[in-house]
Amino acid sequence: MYKRELWLYAAVWGLVFALVPLVLSVSVLSGTDEKLSWQDILSVWGGILPFLLLFVLHNHLAAPFLKQRRIWPYLAVTFTLLVVFAVYCFLGGNRPPEMAGGGPPPPEWPEGFHSAPPGRPRPVTPEVMKVIMGMLVVLANLGVKAFFRNIRSEQKLQELKEQSLHQQLETLRYQINPHFFMNTLNNIHALVDIDPEKARESIEVFSKLMRIVLYEGQAPTISLSRETEYLGHYVSLMRLRYPDFVDVVLDIQEDIPEDAHVPPLLLASFAENAFKHGVSYEEKSFIHISVAVHDGSVCFKCVNSRHLAKDDAEHGLGLDNIRKRLDLLYGARYSLEIEETAKVYDVRLRMPAREDRI
Repeated sequence: MYKRELWLYAAVWGLVFALVPLVLSVSVLSGTDEKLSWQDILSVWGGILPFLLLFVLHNHLAAPFLKQRRIWPYLAVTFTLLVVFAVYCFLGGNRPPEMAGGGPPPPEWPEGFHSAPPGRPRPVTPEVMKVIMGMLVVLANLGVKAFFRNIRSEQKLQELKEQSLHQQLETLRYQINPHFFMNTLNNIHALVDIDPEKARESIEVFSKLMRIVLYEGQAPTISLSRETEYLGHYVSLMRLRYPDFVDVVLDIQEDIPEDAHVPPLLLASFAENAFKHGVSYEEKSFIHISVAVHDGSVCFKCVNSRHLAKDDAEHGLGLDNIRKRLDLLYGARYSLEIEETAKVYDVRLRMPAREDRI
């Protein structure tokens, strides 16, 4: 960022010096001046050099005190520079050659230029104008520095926000994963004594789940195709445990866009809650899940039977963390609607499919 600031200064001052020959050329073409000579150009450049020197000294001697938040040293150095610059101007060092040494003004200047007639206000002299212009140069330097400082502050703030976001996502993910896999392992454990063959199949499916989590689950988002593959493995694992009395339907769009992404374990966490709270060994149960992409959004729907129980009001840690993760990743660019009745629990989620990765 500091290099950009220096390049801006170089470009502006280079433009100022480059405009001198152009302006003088226009004067010649318009007939104001008879001819253009290098002496005229060098004379004007010589008048600009003190302003450039004032700028350089302020930028490299005074301005660093502001960066260190040392206001009084900055004011002292800046005041000294302006005083020296004003003395130089009033002593004639920055006047045209005809006026150097305090000689009489050139013939084309009106008589009494430096003095006003009685009863009329004294006009602003060239020396005062130069001092004012010097102060404007200092102020312009401060303005540019404030502009770049604001940009740097915004960049640092954005970096801090991103770091905080990553830390929060990591915390939420570490909370969800153990909770999710603890339930899965409990399900496999329940199959060991009932059906060892199904237990072995469950372990194979579980290993596929772990492979996805270990190699792709650490990012804030994962491709929707991999997430639905993960969801399919989990549902197949649950079907092994509930083969007969639970109506399980998983409808996944076939042509999922390759660039569609969702937070890892998000959809599977909804499925986990559906199996945890929507299955009863005494009543007819169902779980219907669908995933599709429409108009640039991932549309997820999970409807399951609901069986009232003592812990029914608590849908586990996963659902609360899902809301937090969605807020962190998408802000207000998603919608999560949950409808509950005595017999049905309906979840509808819509979120951006092509959100930039964080």
